[in-house]
Amino acid sequence: MSKRNFKLNWKYALGEILLIFIGISLAIGFQNFNKDRQDRIEEKEILRGVKKDLENTIEEFRYLNETRVNILNVTRELFRLSTSTKLNKTELDSLIGFTFYRPTFNNTLGAINLLFSSGKINLIKSEFIKGQLVSWPGDIADMAEEELYALELFRGPYFQILSKYIVIQNVLDQTFSTSFFGANITMETFEKAPVTSNYSGLFKDRQFYNHLSMRASHTQITLEETKTLINQMNELIGFIDKELAK
Repeated sequence: MSKRNFKLNWKYALGEILLIFIGISLAIGFQNFNKDRQDRIEEKEILRGVKKDLENTIEEFRYLNETRVNILNVTRELFRLSTSTKLNKTELDSLIGFTFYRPTFNNTLGAINLLFSSGKINLIKSEFIKGQLVSWPGDIADMAEEELYALELFRGPYFQILSKYIVIQNVLDQTFSTSFFGANITMETFEKAPVTSNYSGLFKDRQFYNHLSMRASHTQITLEETKTLINQMNELIGFIDKELAK
């Protein structure tokens, strides 16, 4: 009887253990399934935010590139006019004013920046999308570096050489009288300066041409880099759309 009871108790205990194991396994499986489902929901929210960031960046790049194209066109026009025997100071003031513009990327990438700071980039399953996002800060830094060179050149030697020959107030008057900056800005009126611009002297100064050419070179490089980035972003948006459609 004892042996028989022992066998029954052993089988009963084994059955209890098996039931507990199955129950735990089902609970873990359900928990994992639920977590994976929540992760996929969060991943899609992340991808929607990233897509919006990319679309906003493309829009900003295109706007800035229009300005860069204008700067390059103005640079060519200044080189052409520099050989003219008849100089129109009002026209030249306006053209020089266009070279004052410093297009810079605001880099307001909220969703992408949050993705890295929170560590949630690992929620993205697509290795291509993840790889593109990981390399994105470096790509932006390369482009911004050229912008920084152009900005430093404007603040330093380019502006200094202009201030030797040109009445800057005349340039500002022409610049702010247009909608170039996207808004009508009323500038304070000053007494007319007792000096005049000397464009003939400016166009005989070698440093002016060198600085103008260098600014144009950095602008051209940034223009081409942003065009490449726009193509990359459009490709990335295509992959994101495919993930969102799943």
